[in-house]
Amino acid sequence: MGLPNRRCPNCGDTDQDFRPLTDEERAYALTQVPKADVGTYRRCARAGCLRVQSYFNWRSGFSLPESFRAAGG
Repeated sequence: MGLPNRRCPNCGDTDQDFRPLTDEERAYALTQVPKADVGTYRRCARAGCLRVQSYFNWRSGFSLPESFRAAGG
């Protein structure tokens, strides 16, 4: 089974694969969304994209800080 494919506003509203969050991304996400919801969030797997959004609602999301781009995003 592959990665979930969802709409990504940061990538020109194109469909992109989304992967689970790393521990560092999850820690940042906890500052943005309730703890109970953080497990539903995924990060766009396209190189250089910082988008994190809900698996269930593409409108519910945010961009990671630039420091995450250098860390392998």
